[in-house]
Amino acid sequence: MSKEKIILSIGDPDVEAPDYVFEAAYAKMKEGGDWTHYGYMTDKPAGFRQAVVDYYKKESGVEYDPSAVIPCAGSSAALYIALKTLLDEGDEILMFEPTYRGHFAILNGLGVKQNLIQLEKENAYHPNIDSISEAITPKTKAVLVCNPNNPTGTVFTPTELKAIGDLAIDNDMGIFADEIYLHFVYDDNKFTSMASLSDEIKKRTINIMSFSKTFSMTGWRLGYDIVPEMYLEKAKLIAGMAAPRPPTFLYAAGEAALRGDFKYVEERRVAYDERRKYFCKAVNAIEGLECDPFEGAFYAWIDATSTGLGSQEFVDKFAEAENVFFSPGHTFGPNQDGMLRVPLCSKMPVLEEGITRLERFMASL
Repeated sequence: MSKEKIILSIGDPDVEAPDYVFEAAYAKMKEGGDWTHYGYMTDKPAGFRQAVVDYYKKESGVEYDPSAVIPCAGSSAALYIALKTLLDEGDEILMFEPTYRGHFAILNGLGVKQNLIQLEKENAYHPNIDSISEAITPKTKAVLVCNPNNPTGTVFTPTELKAIGDLAIDNDMGIFADEIYLHFVYDDNKFTSMASLSDEIKKRTINIMSFSKTFSMTGWRLGYDIVPEMYLEKAKLIAGMAAPRPPTFLYAAGEAALRGDFKYVEERRVAYDERRKYFCKAVNAIEGLECDPFEGAFYAWIDATSTGLGSQEFVDKFAEAENVFFSPGHTFGPNQDGMLRVPLCSKMPVLEEGITRLERFMASL
């Protein structure tokens, strides 16, 4: 009998969004009118924008005018708007490797060269600040920080972020702050907003945000950018020309999510933490694999280099033998071959079965 397929390669939460989010969207769909037609020229996004700036001030202490918020159909659209606002073909960007593979996809499409700074395992996947300036050239126009990081879970410290921000100021660079996992931080780690570190850093920072992970709304396609004044007009132009806006009734859903009590979000954090503690320990007990407990987000980052298999080869062989699917590490950076990413977005029995099959597969090598 063939084994049931286990997909552990997609960062899609295993639960639905909170009931109050559904109710808010459904109520506006039933109401119709401006809520189910073009909303851009109405006042419908206004409540959403205000909810965003109220939420971000509460979480980070940073205050924005609602006009700084650009609603988007998901964080991929938000990321595209942000990158296209500051970067042109032939420009360069500083990035920390490994990072979310979607960053590479958009930047490659824009013809932007990535100057990669390694997050080394020996340094708990934190950057060596002293080496960052060596990657800056006259063509380097921006730096991108994914905090907490996908896939390593790195929660950048205030000292690290301040050093990165000061380098951006000194070299007249923009800053992209991908902060969509800010609520999923564990142990004694603390999330720090890049824009909170100084007024000058805030002036250069575009925040890229999403509802997908925080509220389990991956299929809703709702996200936004928070754009400082110096970049705002161009960002609006890019958004208007090339990036889809969310359905009008989803403004109400987003506002309901951000104005909720966040009990749901904390429950998700606790669930991911439980899975983190189990899964990383279980992987470390398997000879030939290493998995450090991550600081934030919800991805296990597994070192399988001792097997001698490349990431794609490991993923393919494991899938063929056990019908379990991981993400190959090389897609998160060119120097990550031999690494594996596992989103802990499945319930414990599924993760436990995945570990059982992984043990069996490793024993067969």
